[in-house]
Amino acid sequence: MSARDPSDLLSVVHPAVRRTAIVLLHGLCSTPDELLTVQSSLRASGYPVHPMRVDGYSFDASAPVQQALPYERWIDAIEARVKALRTAHDRVMLVGISAGSSLALGAAIRCGSGVDALVLMSTTLRFDGWAVPRTQVLLPLAFYTPLGRFWQYRERAPYGVKNERVRAWIERELRHRKVSSAGSAVIGVGHLREHDRLIRHVRRNLHRVQCASVLALHAREDEVASLANVDLLARGLRCPSFRSVVLANSYHMITIDNDRHQVVRETCAFADAVAHGTPEPFGALSARPLAA
Repeated sequence: MSARDPSDLLSVVHPAVRRTAIVLLHGLCSTPDELLTVQSSLRASGYPVHPMRVDGYSFDASAPVQQALPYERWIDAIEARVKALRTAHDRVMLVGISAGSSLALGAAIRCGSGVDALVLMSTTLRFDGWAVPRTQVLLPLAFYTPLGRFWQYRERAPYGVKNERVRAWIERELRHRKVSSAGSAVIGVGHLREHDRLIRHVRRNLHRVQCASVLALHAREDEVASLANVDLLARGLRCPSFRSVVLANSYHMITIDNDRHQVVRETCAFADAVAHGTPEPFGALSARPLAA
């Protein structure tokens, strides 16, 4: 059997899918590899998918030292991409994981009706997971005073992953590289300070997000950010349709952990509903606490 011409495959994709652009936003000082599973499935379904590298936010393999830019510049880059995509597409959806979720929310606040839908994975609007040390409360001293000039965060086990085989693979990667599919081995204070500023901006302005539909995916055992972060979204967002999915068998990096297949299914189903204008299955916004 001969391989089908790509143009033949494109012809069977529904026009609504081809007109729905999806932007992928990885975590802080990391790479688009974090969302490869989602990227592959969305592209296979026919969606125009755009994984973003953002200057001063993404890991730069060519730079000897990672330099952070102000978070406003991160949002500038996404806003420019959203505006460009809207010239050729009817809908734009942002998909973010970890800090990428905060970035997606920041871009939605900035872009208003230019963003139609959000998929927020492992949203971290506050660091309150079970593995976060009590010394976390001292981080503002590192972020905003000279005391933190030489401080940096070093990634350590469990690397956001519950699956022991995947965790071992990440450890092997970090022995030979500065970055893995779970993120950078080291994150400097500049990136962390700008992320903190981004989080503060997003929490103050959640009510300004205008998109019609939001899907939040979060692991019950997330070691970085508890389910209380989903409550913050449910209470703060004013979107007509909000749905949350609690994953039972993962830690923070849900796109590469045990529940990755469910993450892909939920994201693709949500994209289909957005593309075809059928958000009803995702229900109305609920402020009922999920972490109780």
